[in-house]
Amino acid sequence: MTKILPIAILLLTAGAAQAEELVCQGNIVSTQGEGIVARKHRFEVSGIAGADIGAVLEQCRKIALERQVRAARKNPGGSFRRISEVELECTRGPEKTKVRRNIQTE
Repeated sequence: MTKILPIAILLLTAGAAQAEELVCQGNIVSTQGEGIVARKHRFEVSGIAGADIGAVLEQCRKIALERQVRAARKNPGGSFRRISEVELECTRGPEKTKVRRNIQTE
């Protein structure tokens, strides 16, 4: 009985900590090339979790960089611009927020 109580408390606190996490889904839009030949790439993201908006945006930046490399291999039409647009819908418990930011992706 004494071993079960600490394990139960640990599980309850882990569940409460997870409920405080921010979970987001949405799109990252990156532009490849300049002028008339510029192409926009929309990368869908879902299930991104973090303690706050900053942590989620950092994960989005890493995802954008990875997907830009893949897109550049498929279509070598110039380099990507330094700034990508992020549009996310985030939830933390019952609270919902929309986030629109520009992130630096070099």
